Amino acid sequence: MADVKAVLRAINWPGVIAGILIIALPFLGNWWIFKLGTTALVMATSPFGIDLRIFGEQISVSPLLWWLILGLKLGVVYLGVLLLTGSLLSMSHQYASIAELLVQFSARKVLWLVVGFVVVLLLVSVLLNQLPGVLGLPFQLRVPYLSGTIEPPLSVKIAESMQLTIPIFMGFTQRFIIAVVAAALGVAAWIYQKKML
Repeated sequence: MADVKAVLRAINWPGVIAGILIIALPFLGNWWIFKLGTTALVMATSPFGIDLRIFGEQISVSPLLWWLILGLKLGVVYLGVLLLTGSLLSMSHQYASIAELLVQFSARKVLWLVVGFVVVLLLVSVLLNQLPGVLGLPFQLRVPYLSGTIEPPLSVKIAESMQLTIPIFMGFTQRFIIAVVAAALGVAAWIYQKKML
């Protein structure tokens, strides 16, 4: 009984949970949504896919982007498998060095994916807010940074006494929270593995 407890204690449990979540991440769906009007433009995206609809009609992505996204999905699933394997191999003294190598290699990669995704969204928000002024466009555009709604977001002057305003909404989905949890558990698994050694 004491041996079973020692083996269970030797398993890198944050790594096991993170590995399972990371394997599931590419199949959970979109992390962030953007809406212009109610159905004029709806874009739901994550690093693993882009769903773009204009007035309800789906716009397909280019084949090159589709292959890049597929490669990223396979890479993230591979990282999850490595983290899960390394975390479970931690219970064996014979494979401890391999377990350490697998966990060290795979544990923090999803953190960089999540941070990179947020940074890209922030840059796009900044560019969208600056674009009309820089290009001298006849309308003003204000979008929230990462999440929220701004009133009036898009104003277009149609005539001297008429102005059209279109609501804009941006926000993270609950799947993004799962990605953040997976990234945090990956870092915890990395720290746990170092302490076990």
